[in-house]
Amino acid sequence: MRSVRLLCGLLTALALMITAVAPARAADDASVLDESAAMGAAYDMGAPLEKTSESEDPEAPVDAVPPETPDEETMPEEAPVEETTPAETEPAETGAQADRFDWTEVYTHEFPLYSQLDYPNKRYGSGTIATSGCGITSLAMVASYLTGHAYYPDELAGYFGGYGENNVQRFEYGAEQLKLPIRKADTVRDVFAAIKNGDVAVLLMDHMSIFTETQHFIVLTGINEETGKIMVYDSYPPNYGKWDLKRGFVEGFEERDLMLGYSGGWIFSVRGMPGVPFIYTEEKPEADPRYGIELTWEEQQLLAKLIWLEARGESPEGQQAVAEVALNRLVSGKFGSTLEQVIYGEGQFRTTPFLDEAEAWQAQYEAIDAALSGPNVLPMNVMYFATYPENDRVWGQIGGHIFCYG
Repeated sequence: MRSVRLLCGLLTALALMITAVAPARAADDASVLDESAAMGAAYDMGAPLEKTSESEDPEAPVDAVPPETPDEETMPEEAPVEETTPAETEPAETGAQADRFDWTEVYTHEFPLYSQLDYPNKRYGSGTIATSGCGITSLAMVASYLTGHAYYPDELAGYFGGYGENNVQRFEYGAEQLKLPIRKADTVRDVFAAIKNGDVAVLLMDHMSIFTETQHFIVLTGINEETGKIMVYDSYPPNYGKWDLKRGFVEGFEERDLMLGYSGGWIFSVRGMPGVPFIYTEEKPEADPRYGIELTWEEQQLLAKLIWLEARGESPEGQQAVAEVALNRLVSGKFGSTLEQVIYGEGQFRTTPFLDEAEAWQAQYEAIDAALSGPNVLPMNVMYFATYPENDRVWGQIGGHIFCYG
């Protein structure tokens, strides 16, 4: 009877032990399931898996740690070795990139933004810089950027405004005289490729573009690194306030914006610049003005028109010589007491019937300035010119004209 009671006690104790162990094991199993579910969810979402360790979960059973864990835990020690691999190839990549974009590391010149409207009274071409000087203003921006020397629109207008018969010719002539590495673009795509390669460009836009209703030069300065769009400098300030342009001046313009109304382009090679850039200067010889007179604006216009009719295809020296013939006649007193009398006098100049149709431009005004200030081309007693000798007292020939003494 006593043994039966002892056996019942043992069975009761065993049952109690089983009851106590079961919840703990169930809790452990649930914890493992929950962790697996979380890891699976993280993988599904593309998040990196976080590896648990014994230090993070001291109650986790030992057999729950995969046998590969020690090997996996050594992977962070190998990471520095893997990180040195890019370092070994980095010099080669940097060198290749330097060949393409080395200008970004060494080219620190500022890109100035000039306004053509700042020069309303400076003659340029057939008008002024304010009215028709977007090309020479754009050239001043590019030349200043490439050389690091401050060229200003009125300065370049004085140098090159008297050359050529249109603003495109003056722009190209000026760039050549400044010895800038310029080439005419084959297509607008050629321009875009050059800009992406680190060069700068000037575009001529026509009335179909968003920038002008006539013709207008703009400067492409580079790529906006944040937007990938093309940055533009415009010499005409009112364009910056237009609703369809002002965002583009801040963020850059799409290629399609610049393709619309594209009329021509010129690419300036940044890599083509020499280490010591050429700086253009003109030193005018000193001379004493010999005429001692001042012409009114109306007289300048009249004389400029006469030079345009008689000698617009001649060299600057040839045009100045024609101006001097008219001034020589004026100061001699033999052909009239005013410039108007000299020019309109009977038998004086055969082109006077066409003066109202003449369209004088800067070259003719510069010829007048040179004749008044000197040094002069002709002696003061040279009174005639033509394509043939007017008399047997020939002084000499300049271009297509033969000049004779009076």
